[in-house]
Amino acid sequence: MNTTLVATAGEHYVAHKLSCLGYLAALVRQGSPTIDLLASTVDGGRTVGIQVKTTTDAQRLHGRGTNRHVTELQFPLGHNAIEQSSDTVIFCFVDLHSSERNSPPDVYVVPATTLKAEYAGINIRRYRYFRHHRPIEHMRPFKNQWNPLIEALA
Repeated sequence: MNTTLVATAGEHYVAHKLSCLGYLAALVRQGSPTIDLLASTVDGGRTVGIQVKTTTDAQRLHGRGTNRHVTELQFPLGHNAIEQSSDTVIFCFVDLHSSERNSPPDVYVVPATTLKAEYAGINIRRYRYFRHHRPIEHMRPFKNQWNPLIEALA
């Protein structure tokens, strides 16, 4: 699948979920290095920037034969997303589950402060292509948990 279409699908899905939660969601035009969406309360009193990172299939399998199982999730991230984003940004990692046609996407909602703390002191520039790799158990608390966004807009 075309990477631009994958990114667009993730952004629109997060906007859809925000609208269902009663918030305004506005897609930011291409060219913003750290924000893909702006979410706001209906009265415009509170706004938060959102960085969306989407992949067709985040689950990574390890093992052989009947011992093959999902051990981690991988999402595109990029150097600038970590280095240039404000601490108030919320990251939404979207897994489209493209190989499971009847499965809705999962969104892992992670505050920038949490993400930046994970990479503090690590030279991420040593990696040419930077991805967010985390064990399933590490990402479980963020799975489809919209509280960081709800609290940012409260």
